[in-house]
Amino acid sequence: MARVPLYKAAEAELVRRIESGEWEVGRRLPNEFVLAEEFRVSQGTMRRALMSLEAMGYLDRKPGRGTLVSLPGKAEATAPPTAALSLKGADGAPLGLQVYRARAGARGAGPEEADLFGAARLSVLERTLTRSGARAALEEIAVPEALLPALDEDAAVDLADLLAGAGLSPQGITDSLTAAVTTMSESVALSCDRYTALLVLTRTATDPEGRIIARQTLRLIADGVTYGP
Repeated sequence: MARVPLYKAAEAELVRRIESGEWEVGRRLPNEFVLAEEFRVSQGTMRRALMSLEAMGYLDRKPGRGTLVSLPGKAEATAPPTAALSLKGADGAPLGLQVYRARAGARGAGPEEADLFGAARLSVLERTLTRSGARAALEEIAVPEALLPALDEDAAVDLADLLAGAGLSPQGITDSLTAAVTTMSESVALSCDRYTALLVLTRTATDPEGRIIARQTLRLIADGVTYGP
């Protein structure tokens, strides 16, 4: 039997840890030297394995910012409005996000947004959310102004509940999950260290004709947060 190259063995173990949930999305990995010691391989071997996982979409590597666990293809999942997948704490309980600061308004849609929504103007809600009293997430919700002239600053954080409260009934909601780190302004807004690992959840609601009626983007501090059934 042919001997498995060391980098392939390291690669397989890295994938196993990510797919099993042992390494959650948004987790910042140790540097190559530390990982090489843990896996008992050379730094060059570990670098090759990490590069392979980055190409497959399991890792998001940013020079000077570290290596973050991601998901291939942004791990898109389509679910009915009462989604089976949700954000939870490490104990499996709902996060219980609360509104700390909010600002609602309307603005012109950018080129990408105009293509997405098929609308020139959007109603927008930007909020800072807390978890157990500490700032934990930044949220933005956008809805075509023609559908909803104004968004309630105290509306539910759950997108399906928010839309239902506004009289809108989405046919489905699609989740897209990626990893990121905080910018300087986000670090200030969340009162956290620069380059703190984030879990970025984008939820897109569609009507029965498949038209997009709302998009919610949550940028959450990843520590102690999981996503799943």
